[in-house]
Amino acid sequence: MATDLISATSTPYSDAGPQNWSDLPNGLLHSILLRLYHTRDLLAFSSVCRSWRSFATSTMATFRTSLFPPLLTFFDVKYRRRRRRRPFPSSLRLHDPTTETFNQSPVEESILSKPFLCCSHGHLLFLTRRRQILVVNIITGFQITSPVLPLDHHPGSSYSCLAQLTASVSSQNCTLIFLTVDKLFLWKINSPDWFYRPLRVHLTKLRQMIVVGSRIVVVGRNVWAFEFWNMLSIKEFPLYLCPKELVVQCPTQNILSSFEISQFVDCDGEILYVCFTPSNESSELGRQFKNEVFHVDILDDHMILVNKNNLGNQALFLSMAVNDPGCVCNNPERWGAKNNFIYYAKDDRCYRFEVGGFVPHCTIYDVSQVKRFNSFWHYASILQ
Repeated sequence: MATDLISATSTPYSDAGPQNWSDLPNGLLHSILLRLYHTRDLLAFSSVCRSWRSFATSTMATFRTSLFPPLLTFFDVKYRRRRRRRPFPSSLRLHDPTTETFNQSPVEESILSKPFLCCSHGHLLFLTRRRQILVVNIITGFQITSPVLPLDHHPGSSYSCLAQLTASVSSQNCTLIFLTVDKLFLWKINSPDWFYRPLRVHLTKLRQMIVVGSRIVVVGRNVWAFEFWNMLSIKEFPLYLCPKELVVQCPTQNILSSFEISQFVDCDGEILYVCFTPSNESSELGRQFKNEVFHVDILDDHMILVNKNNLGNQALFLSMAVNDPGCVCNNPERWGAKNNFIYYAKDDRCYRFEVGGFVPHCTIYDVSQVKRFNSFWHYASILQ
């Protein structure tokens, strides 16, 4: 639809109305935006003129998870002839579930070979040898390089640290968070330097980091939570940060045996906990697991899990990638998906199962089969 708008002439449609496309009122632009179903249409919409692009940028922050499906990204992996045939990614393929088409990301192979941290707000985060974070837009290839991290030594492995953006890079308040086992680093995009504080608690087996408001939830051997925004506004902030280890309360104890086949998802400010528990059911593909979704309440030093039997008009998009934050989509039926379903990506396939149902063990995350280059879901950040 947006393509038709662009190809149309820009002559006045009435003597008393706007004289060109840039003069259309916001109410009409909003109506047009609600009728777009594909990411490519959003790109066409934002390319009409500066006023349309500005309107789309300000509006998408609110309607991002309601209008468009997330893209599924695959790594094309090659093997080196030397060094014991170590795999490395050569390119990225983007799959649009609405059109069942694949497109190649402009991100170059030389960038993909760097240690990959995660995908956050439509951007890939890499850790360079110079102890900098490279932020790369998946759709456009646009790059931002952070100042050098004030580390005593290179972390050595992307598995001993976590990174996350608090918002899209185009946002004025976008901050890059980088966490190691003993320090927290903050960098406001385009500022000259990092701000950091050591941790009083040594974190172990870092797996996932969720940023909700001013709170950081870190998943490792245990679950920790702490506030971080005061670090940037209060000069007399304490030297050491004290993450609170959360005591988890849940209706069924068997889901707490391990966080290795579970995931926390930021659901528009609400934290959801998705886990897979063994069952006595079996199929041709082997033993089955039951998927369960819980709403997470964090009160002081407790994390309370409340069973959520139905997602309503939402669908979750998860993958077996350890550093994948997952996605939630509102009203997915408008572009062909189903409400109250989980779409789970593994390798180059996507499995679909209803919340509360059973799934074969072979489809879910297996800690013994972790690969560095797993597929993941993300919302395109094309309005850079």
